[in-house]
Amino acid sequence: MSDLVLLERQGQVALVTLNNPKTRNALSRDLLHALAECLESLNEDPQCRAIVLAGANGHFCSGGDVSGMTAERPLPVGRARMMLGHRVVRAMLRGTKPVIAAVEGYAAGAGLSLVAAADYVIAAPSAKFVSSFAKVGLVPDLGLLWTLPQRIGLAQARRLFYSARVVQADEAQSLGLVDQSVDDVAQLQGAALEIAHEFQANAPLSVALTRMALARGIHCLDDALAYEMDNQSALYLTQDHREAVDAFMNKRAPVFKGL
Repeated sequence: MSDLVLLERQGQVALVTLNNPKTRNALSRDLLHALAECLESLNEDPQCRAIVLAGANGHFCSGGDVSGMTAERPLPVGRARMMLGHRVVRAMLRGTKPVIAAVEGYAAGAGLSLVAAADYVIAAPSAKFVSSFAKVGLVPDLGLLWTLPQRIGLAQARRLFYSARVVQADEAQSLGLVDQSVDDVAQLQGAALEIAHEFQANAPLSVALTRMALARGIHCLDDALAYEMDNQSALYLTQDHREAVDAFMNKRAPVFKGL
């Protein structure tokens, strides 16, 4: 694996760290490629049941690598870069593993997109969030046009998109962009791992299918009922469901295997 993305294991939780401190972990093409490969691999790994995404050296991610924007990018080159970024977002939103973002320092531009694509967001006091695309003549990308309104509502998303203002951690939590804050950065990783272990303790097939439903979108009652019909009846047949029932009847903790 590239040194631009670090991977550690904490039991069945994977800690993925963006590691390009010189650019505040900006998403260069190489970093995007390494991150896409890492997340895709984790989604296929039965020994991983939850992912914590963090940034090295005091910052989460400063967005796109501006130094790579100095050269003219023909349309095919730009589209290829977007396709690479879309691999990352799809791996986060449509993958089988819940993602917890642990944010300190800047989450700007595409860094904010990574935050908004996470299932759960924990922020240190130093966390700063900004949709900086309007300042560089671009539209929000990596799914942010969809994920940010989903998190904070359309009116507030419009304000952040159009103003490109910096949002501090406390305001981000009041908006709903942040789910949990910690009092000190030293508590950040521990808090993120605690939530990850909470998520990974449950039946992985159930979690994966719920995530897929939310990513696809449930737009009406009939959508929900159709999804239940297709998937709940299949889950009835899984070993994990039978294990959960047996554990309940025998007053013990279930041991899920993703089968």
